[in-house]
Amino acid sequence: MTDRRKVELTSRQQDLLLQGLRYIRSSVKLRREDPTPEVSQKRVEQLEELLQLSSLIEGSSHAEMMLQS
Repeated sequence: MTDRRKVELTSRQQDLLLQGLRYIRSSVKLRREDPTPEVSQKRVEQLEELLQLSSLIEGSSHAEMMLQS
């Protein structure tokens, strides 16, 4: 089930959230795992999700964004 929420953020909160997402993205990229096709696919999916969320936050106007949970 998809749940949508509208969240208002200050510029500082938006920057902190983006910084955290960059940290998580780096963690996913650098995680040491066996290079199986399943692991590679999961990593690609996680990175795509992080990119989509970052794009939503960066593209938000007046520090408002829509989050999907």
